[in-house]
Amino acid sequence: MSRPPLLIPIENQVRELDAKLLLAAHAVSRGHECYIGWKGSIDGRLNEFPRGIYFSKSLTSRNVKVLRISQHLGHSVVAWDEEALVHYPADIYYARRLDQTALELTDHVYAWGEDNKELFEGHPDYPGTPMSVVGNPRTDLLRPELRSFFDDAVRTIKDQYGDFILINTNFGTINGYYPEMNVCYPKANAPDELTLGRGAAGFPEDFAMDLFNFRVRVLDAIKHLVPKIAEAFPDRTIVLRPHPAENRDMWREHLAAYDNIHVVAEGNVVPWLMACDVLVHNGCTTAVEAYILGRPVVAYVPFAGGEDFATEPPHKLSSVCASVDDVIAQVSGIVTGRGHAVHDTARDEILHHFVASLEGDLATKLIIDSVEQDISPRRVGAARRLWGSAFALGRRIVRQLRMSDGQGRYSIGFKQQRFPDVTQDLMQRKLDSLGALTGSQSAINVNQIETDLFRLSPG
Repeated sequence: MSRPPLLIPIENQVRELDAKLLLAAHAVSRGHECYIGWKGSIDGRLNEFPRGIYFSKSLTSRNVKVLRISQHLGHSVVAWDEEALVHYPADIYYARRLDQTALELTDHVYAWGEDNKELFEGHPDYPGTPMSVVGNPRTDLLRPELRSFFDDAVRTIKDQYGDFILINTNFGTINGYYPEMNVCYPKANAPDELTLGRGAAGFPEDFAMDLFNFRVRVLDAIKHLVPKIAEAFPDRTIVLRPHPAENRDMWREHLAAYDNIHVVAEGNVVPWLMACDVLVHNGCTTAVEAYILGRPVVAYVPFAGGEDFATEPPHKLSSVCASVDDVIAQVSGIVTGRGHAVHDTARDEILHHFVASLEGDLATKLIIDSVEQDISPRRVGAARRLWGSAFALGRRIVRQLRMSDGQGRYSIGFKQQRFPDVTQDLMQRKLDSLGALTGSQSAINVNQIETDLFRLSPG
């Protein structure tokens, strides 16, 4: 029986590519053709693909146009929210990340865990979209049976940096790639006054201002902390990894005087977590990933009152320190072998409430099982498909013009930061490695359609 193609867009390559290749590899082994690559390229070519299943990475109001175009072209839609693992309070999350129309245009939703399921179903206008609690392909790659996928990258990192302390930052809403991405930014005609930016989408104004002021205080504290760690451990390398949406130059300039600090943003964070001695963070999703991997995790929480600003579960899975001296003492104990036990029963219970499928069937398998059982491409008439094609083409042209003009989030530079060029050879090697780890005997053909778009098909 012919299997429908899967359309798998990626926004942040370092976060999503490997996991979505695992998803694609599983699908191809079962007879599906997959189109995978930069979200802008897939969305712009929706009218060129045969009718299939579109995998949306989020369910915001900004997704509605693409989801509607997909339906007009005969594509069914399944979705999860890549950013639902660590979220704001429910009412803020709904306004910011969960749009009723996007849910109505989606045929099936996949939840990270019970917390995510409860969050979705608690939406006051939840339209009853079918949902499965399956986990996420990203956490599949953290499981013991698949971690060796990163072994070569771990060796390369350790060869270059030796024993190192990893510091991950999460300031994309106040240290964005460009100022308008932030929750607030100075007005052009009144630099001393702030106006709400794109990062404030869905926030009430008072919440946005409170968040901005709080996160600025935390950023200042982290900017103070990092040099202190470098000075406390002069013979050890410090690697700082900014969030994919952050302005990396700010960190490079701030830390330029320290020879043992390196600002690095390349590649999936997982091998960096596996290679480091300890992770230091504040409210970062990577703390959850590090905990799953069994790595020591230290949260620097210099101020009380941040519970509404998306810090759970990362802080609950970390050793929390309130001062610079506490962080240095905790890190010192870890790197000298006197560190704390990483896992305990209470933290494990928290983890399993937020993340499903850490044992048993992979989330990847459960998702493909669900698609094959419940989802088929839509039957649409010629007139409706023609409308969808025209809309898709028009949207693609507008986006290309905005990129060529360098307009904010459409700029070529920001696109390259989120999705650097990737070669066909690299994609093939990643897929071969994933196939070997999952025991798949199916060969996968990789065809590069354009710089950032690939077609994967059974060999």
